[in-house]
Amino acid sequence: MSVRFTPFDIGQIKAHVYHGLSGAAISRILRKPGPLKRGEPRTWSEQAVQDAIRKLEEDPNWRGERAEGSGAERKTTKKQDKALYDCLMENRKKRKVTVGFLRRQFPWTKNVSDFLLEDRLHEAGLKWLRRRNKSIVTPKYIPERLAYCEAVKHKHQSTLDTWGYTDGTVFYLDRTEDENKHTQRAAMGGRVWRRTDGRDAMFEECLGPSTYKKAQGAPVRVWGGLAGGTLYIHVLEEGEVMNEEVYVELIEEKFESWFGCCNYLVQDFERALRCEGSLLALEQIGLELVAGCPRVSQDFNAIENCWHLLRERLKETLPIGLEPRSAFIRRLKEAVQWVNRAKRDSLIYFSRNQKERCRDCENLAGGRTQW
Repeated sequence: MSVRFTPFDIGQIKAHVYHGLSGAAISRILRKPGPLKRGEPRTWSEQAVQDAIRKLEEDPNWRGERAEGSGAERKTTKKQDKALYDCLMENRKKRKVTVGFLRRQFPWTKNVSDFLLEDRLHEAGLKWLRRRNKSIVTPKYIPERLAYCEAVKHKHQSTLDTWGYTDGTVFYLDRTEDENKHTQRAAMGGRVWRRTDGRDAMFEECLGPSTYKKAQGAPVRVWGGLAGGTLYIHVLEEGEVMNEEVYVELIEEKFESWFGCCNYLVQDFERALRCEGSLLALEQIGLELVAGCPRVSQDFNAIENCWHLLRERLKETLPIGLEPRSAFIRRLKEAVQWVNRAKRDSLIYFSRNQKERCRDCENLAGGRTQW
């Protein structure tokens, strides 16, 4: 599918001709609308502009539309287009599917260009995009995920509203100026306004953070709870890690105030969380684990989405330079207060949308969802 003049382009050509510019001059300044094929010139050829001028002379009201049936004969059939699409969708989960791979599957493709095959995929709504950074669910966990979804579908929303969610996360404090430099860059986000010709792609201000940044620095371990649309956190002592003793103490000291409005709890499957002492401590404050909650299913634990909101707020309030642990903890607690106040609707939504999460999971045949 070649790029054609738009009504806006034709209007520009008409205006340039009116002001005395030649076809050659217009071709040097009139840019094509995107997206363009690899290696395709960004400006129109002189011949294309001259053809447009000729058509305008024949019909001053022409706006670039092609007459019905005047285009070149389509080089592929609908059946062939569907075969390309079906082949790609079937094989993309098994191997890297390229135009070369498609050529090996269909002998008739020897008569068409790579660009045409790419166009047929674009017409089907596909683009060559980066894979999403989500871990897959291995087959052995699929049945219990689907069984969980089926059970949730039959629960009343008033029951789901009594569910609480708990999990931990880790934040990393910069130890050196170099680590802080990457943190500052990461806080600016993953996208930036860059020149379309790529000339500034390697400029420092256009580079992203180190790929190793995620787990660099001194760890600040945090445990949290989400209940009734409110986020709670507890910061573990420096050097402390979650184990049975720490978790039982946390349940006894914090969970009753955190989950007072809840009857059931969603949590992961680490041994410390499901050992005898932890389960007994939960029972003593009237909390019961959600039956059938599937393993390796963080997308059903709603507090995971709250961590994202909290991290975004911490990026927005990031100070210049290195930050001591005590100052970070103060800023962290202020960020939690801000999230509870400014993102209240989102927290309530996360607390109540288990049915939606389950529908998404079923639509993906038990696979990992966007949550």
